[in-house]
Amino acid sequence: MNSSYLWGEDDEWGPRYYFTYYNQFGNRKAASTFEVVVLAVSFVLAVASNLGIAGCILGYKEMRTPTNLCLVNLAVADLLFSFGVPAVAYTRLSQTWCLGETICKLLPYSQFVCGFVLLWTLTFISMDRHRCLAIAPYRSALTRPKVLAASLVVWIVAAFIFLPVIFWFKRKNIASDLTICTLVFPRSEVLNVSLCFTVPIIVLACLLPMVLLVYHYQRIFQKILDSRSRWAVPCITQGLENGGATGRRDSELSVVGTLLPWPGRKLSSASVTGRLGRAGSLSQHEEIRLHKHLRVVRILLLNVLAVLIMWLPITTVMLLIYVDGRRPVEDTDFFLRSHHFVWTLIVAQFNTIANPLLYGVFSENFRVCFAKLWRRRLDSNTRTVQQRRGSKRNSKTLEAFQIRLGSVRTPNSSRNPPKHSKKSSSCSIGSIVEVPTSEKL
Repeated sequence: MNSSYLWGEDDEWGPRYYFTYYNQFGNRKAASTFEVVVLAVSFVLAVASNLGIAGCILGYKEMRTPTNLCLVNLAVADLLFSFGVPAVAYTRLSQTWCLGETICKLLPYSQFVCGFVLLWTLTFISMDRHRCLAIAPYRSALTRPKVLAASLVVWIVAAFIFLPVIFWFKRKNIASDLTICTLVFPRSEVLNVSLCFTVPIIVLACLLPMVLLVYHYQRIFQKILDSRSRWAVPCITQGLENGGATGRRDSELSVVGTLLPWPGRKLSSASVTGRLGRAGSLSQHEEIRLHKHLRVVRILLLNVLAVLIMWLPITTVMLLIYVDGRRPVEDTDFFLRSHHFVWTLIVAQFNTIANPLLYGVFSENFRVCFAKLWRRRLDSNTRTVQQRRGSKRNSKTLEAFQIRLGSVRTPNSSRNPPKHSKKSSSCSIGSIVEVPTSEKL
């Protein structure tokens, strides 16, 4: 018997099976415990990493670039998506739904809305990267007003198109001790509501942003490969004239070399300058731009893989839930179990951890900024400790001198602590997914 499809009565549909979504009944204590542990770890990592990224951007004026503001919007969507994890974890332990009607409606609604905003924000970032890296004059068209307007529109569209979810998710009492939170579409003799809702939502919220994201990153990859093809022939010809010097150059401009780094690949300014006078070799401008693109393309490839791997499973599961829901009442050969839905939800939750890593930790801009901020904090703490030690040492010397004179007096006023003037952040940060500003043209 399928423990994730329960038989019950409905006022509109009559007797039918209900998919339990977050609930799953039966003797599965060990499996539920493991699910809860994974959910708890993912929740802590997602909240900490996204708060760190948002705090670093909003806390320092130099980091509030248009693309970085997109990442603040992405972090907000990640955080709101993650805030539903405790409710899912509690339901996996208790099996029955104990969180009431309101949470039953708001939990899936918030997850749908945040997933929509998350995917479309990643798509907008891919569009901006495509413009910066593949379309002359290689400049971002984003401004702060445009980013704020686009973010607001995405949230409003998401909140509107998923509004029916609030009315269609209901708490159902299947038996005296079994309560589930499930989706019940309204019944209509004229219109197939489930089909008209599910298919457009899957296309608009999942497939379309994924296709656009892959398309823009594919165009960037193609631009890199076109540059490789255009520059490889004269470089190899020049290597043949010099006798056996083509190995490194051909390797640097190969497809595998575009995606995989190797030791000693970074060129010094001397080596770049030394090629300026050689016929058939890259100019300094082309050399710098090529290697800048090669560094960026690896992060872009990881972005594509992360989105496809982490969001295609839950898209497939939502489609299968629709297929199972269209079965006749006597057909109980269902595809899914509740743990299939929950694990695809967990995989999507991992994307809220991957986003800060790909756009923050793996970004050289953020690493440089974090290092500068951390160094500044350490220097500030060191100066504070030294000043306190110096003031205590001076105070003890004065008191000893006064004791010798026999005129020790109690100070009437407390010393004011040293005040440090606030310094503006010296982190010169561009877009998170751009190369370091010290290497920009």
